Amino acid sequence: MEQQDRGLELKVGIFVAVGLAILAALVVQFGRLGEGFKTYYDVTIHFADASGLLKGSDVLMGGAKIGRVSGQPRLVTNERGVDVPLRIYDYAKIPVGTSFTVGSSGLLGDRFVQVTPPTGQPKAYIAKNARIEGTREKGISDLTNEGGALVKDLRGTVAKIDTAVSRLNQEALSQANMDHLKETFANLSKTSAALSDSSKKIDGVIEKADATIGSAKDAADKVQLAVGDARKTIQGAGKVMEEARSGDGLLAMLLTNDEVASNLRALISNLRSHGILFYRDSAAKGAAPEGSPPLRRRSR
Repeated sequence: MEQQDRGLELKVGIFVAVGLAILAALVVQFGRLGEGFKTYYDVTIHFADASGLLKGSDVLMGGAKIGRVSGQPRLVTNERGVDVPLRIYDYAKIPVGTSFTVGSSGLLGDRFVQVTPPTGQPKAYIAKNARIEGTREKGISDLTNEGGALVKDLRGTVAKIDTAVSRLNQEALSQANMDHLKETFANLSKTSAALSDSSKKIDGVIEKADATIGSAKDAADKVQLAVGDARKTIQGAGKVMEEARSGDGLLAMLLTNDEVASNLRALISNLRSHGILFYRDSAAKGAAPEGSPPLRRRSR
């Protein structure tokens, strides 16, 4: 009986020991107690605002935990912002140019440090005890602050619009201005009617002007025909004169023979002096007895 009790106690003790070992392993693996057995290197991140970031907050890269915040944010007196100390696992190498951001798990979730490495093949890695500038994502508090500022701006804008509308109602839309506006529209209506009448008169004037221009064109055509006829007449007269000079008739002889012309002048002079009944050749008596000049040859 005693041996059976001892065997049962031994089994119970072994079961309890195994359970405690499993519990200790779980605490070490998933609790912060296990982090004491890992090796780290320290990195300091400077944030302009690290609100909500606490000691022990996770440091994530690609969704995987690579470290934790090792202390509370420390205020930097000679700079604007705070320094946040991080402990990064030795196996987690962070490339140079990586951005550190204060993120949150949803709008109301816990804060953490999000590590976003640059694209491309890394050429160098961040050294131990390095100090790097970080950024901050917007959370519910930031959105609330921005919303408050936006509401304030909207209130100011609405107040300005209300003031402008009031001034518009008082000044631009006053009864006197409305009366002036009605009078202006009435004058515009009268002016448009007068313009319509004037346009009709102008159409009549344009029609008369078209008729006058047509008559002037006909007269110009007639003048042009008359000028053409005159040119033809002048050309014909010139041709007649040329034929008279070069022909064999009496007119050609009068124009080219000086003796015939002189005799004709003497004949006309005797007719004027004595008449036809008492005609005498007094011009021949007064002429010198030297004989008549030779006849000129006509040019052909």
